[in-house]
Amino acid sequence: MGAPELSILIPLYNEEQTLIAGVRQLLRFLRQEGIDAEILLGCNGSTDATAVIGRMLEGALPGHVRFFQIPDRGHLGHIFRIAAEMAVSPFMVTVDVDMSVGTDFIRTALDLLKNHQIVVGSKLSGSQDRSAVRNAGTGLYALCAQVLLGLPYDDYSPGAKGYRLESVRPLLEGVSDDTGYVLDLLCEAGHAGLKVATVPIICRDFRKSRFNLIELGVGRFFHLFQVWLKNSRNNNCPPCKPNQH
Repeated sequence: MGAPELSILIPLYNEEQTLIAGVRQLLRFLRQEGIDAEILLGCNGSTDATAVIGRMLEGALPGHVRFFQIPDRGHLGHIFRIAAEMAVSPFMVTVDVDMSVGTDFIRTALDLLKNHQIVVGSKLSGSQDRSAVRNAGTGLYALCAQVLLGLPYDDYSPGAKGYRLESVRPLLEGVSDDTGYVLDLLCEAGHAGLKVATVPIICRDFRKSRFNLIELGVGRFFHLFQVWLKNSRNNNCPPCKPNQH
């Protein structure tokens, strides 16, 4: 049995209520599309039964589901680095367990990754049914990244992103542990001259956040300014022009 054509990373934090349904929906989509994929479940500091369910799914679906965990809550960059190293396929896509973006992004990203190194799913370029606070935060963050770093993207959330792993693995050393890792990767992609495709997505997410949005927002903006300060000193963060789809 050869390696799958795609790895799908689902970061998890306290998802005992949604994990089984999310994996079932994803497996159904993969069967319908004829995509040979492995699902990587990365648990970060969950305090409920998420880890138990994740191990159960791995045991029940060998070859289709792989589970791992770290003790640190919110360290999605750490989760991403582990998944990027353990993945056995050439491409990896990140999605949320509730499939709030929809599974169609997976097929789109897989097709684009044959000619690009990174695919950015953009809520602002598409549409989003989320709280006004989240929408405003996403837009302000994207604006600051454009003004300070010259990056032309408008979505830096971990979900709905695609990566060609042979191109991204050399960049992992410069990736932060937290949710700012997408910004790090896109900035490093600019240095490396990687081809990046941006695609509009539809996001419907009214679930209550499992994290403190103010604390999360402050942390992400602080990280953004750290990246700006670092690159201002080095004067080495050229914009990476997106290949719009």
